[in-house]
Formats: sequence, C-alpha cells, structure tokens
Amino acid sequence: MKTSSFGVAIAAALVSSSAFAATVTTDNVAANLAAATLGASSGITIQSGSETLGGVATQQGTYAGFDQNGLTMSDGVVLTTGSAAFGTDNTSSSISNTTGTAAYQPMVDLAAANALSTVQNDTNVLSFDFILDNALANAVTGQFLFATDEFPDQSVTDIMAIFVNGVNYAFFPNGDLVSNQSGNPNDFFNDNTANAFSIEWDGLTDVFTFTALANGGNAINNITFAVADTSDSGYDSALFITGLQSTTTSGSGGIGETSTVPLPAAGWLLLAGLGGIAGLRRRRRA
Repeated sequence: MKTSSFGVAIAAALVSSSAFAATVTTDNVAANLAAATLGASSGITIQSGSETLGGVATQQGTYAGFDQNGLTMSDGVVLTTGSAAFGTDNTSSSISNTTGTAAYQPMVDLAAANALSTVQNDTNVLSFDFILDNALANAVTGQFLFATDEFPDQSVTDIMAIFVNGVNYAFFPNGDLVSNQSGNPNDFFNDNTANAFSIEWDGLTDVFTFTALANGGNAINNITFAVADTSDSGYDSALFITGLQSTTTSGSGGIGETSTVPLPAAGWLLLAGLGGIAGLRRRRRA
C-alpha cells in the first residue's frame, strides 16, 4: 500500500509526542502556581493572598504535555529541589543544583516520624488556603508523581509530602513515605537509568491519585506541597502535581482511595431544581 508523505509525517509526530517529557515554564509567582494545580471545574476556591512559595526563581514552574511511555499527567505544576529546566533525556549521572532554600519543619518532623534523615536542603514548598465550594464535599483529590536521581543506588533518600490541614496524605500504597527508601527502592518506582523515559531523573514513581480530608461548610482549609533534598544538596528530585478537585469520601484519605467527585455548585442547583420539578409533577398527578 502506498503511504503518503503527509501520513508518514503525522505518524512520526504521534510517535515522538508519545515519549515527550513535558514543556516547563519556570514561574516563581505563588498565585500562578496555586491556580495551576486545580483541575477543570475543581469546586475549589483559593483564598487570594494566602499563596506562598518556598523555592527560588528557577526551582519550579508549570508544565504541559507530560507523556512518558504510559505515565501521563494533565497539565499542572512541578516543584524541584534544583532547577525546573530539566532535560528530556537521562544524559547525566546526576542532576544536582543547590538552591539554598531552608528546611521546612513539617517535612523534618515527617522524616523523623518515618526514621529518615532530618537533614534537609533545597526545600521547595507551595502552600495556599482554599474553600470547598460545595457544602456536601469533605475532601480534595488530585494526582502526583515523584521523580528522583537518588534512585536506585544512593544511600540517602529525598522525600515529598502533601499536607492538608497539617496531615500528610502522600504515602505509597504499602504505607511507606513517598521516597527512595534508603537506597532500597520498592515496587512503586520505574527505572530510568537506561533512559527508558524522556526525562532527566533516574527513577519515577507511578502516577498516584491521593484523597485528603478537608472541612466543608465554607471552612478555610490549607494545602501544602513540599519536596526536599535529604542529607545533601545533590541528586535532585521533583514533585509533579495536577488535577486538584473537591470530592466526597467515606474513608480516611490516602493513596488510591475510591472517591466520588461531586458536581460543581451549579450542578447541585440543577439537580435540586429537577428534583423540585419532579415533586411538583407527582403532586399534580395525585
């Protein structure tokens, strides 16, 4: 069968895009980054002026087009312990940039509680307050991926956290803190030491969905995303975040918990209106 040059070009474009890491735009405006973590029709209102950022100018940004051989994420935010201008090939034995940002005490406490080193450097923290728009919602959900050059053979381990109202909800399904556990990686990392993925880091976790409990009824909640180098300032790591939405859950939160994403406020009003119409019709029939 004869193949047109146009068809070949389209096929080549599709193949190349399937292994495309991401396009990153560095940004150090906390309000921009906070807004970029939200999913479409998120049901979340960020409290303007509450947004804070702990990274230096080039340490974080927004990303688009993350597609890594089956690891795909919608557009969102990346926080790194070095530079957000990372490569699209694992060409370096170590991606290491020193930013000098100070340790974040809740992360230090989290490491101590999980028997990991409490010496942390180059910490990157994005935090903001929010309200759940729907009074029936009681949680938030989103997706994240953790990438690190500590994988698989370093004797120290970088860590990350997702705190909602002070509680970390970022653990692997087996209960381990999301990290390269003391140079002994578990089943939740994908090996990139042979450049299987078009991205700089030696190891990438799967894309995980987390659910975190939050307060409804117009209560103000806080969410904080954090990542840090541990014990040294080298062998950097990164946290990708996307799709933050309000949700309802009957569980206690965590990784992979089944939840039901509620309709936006307008959707609930529509359902209420339809219910009222149905009730009126029943009364008329009676």
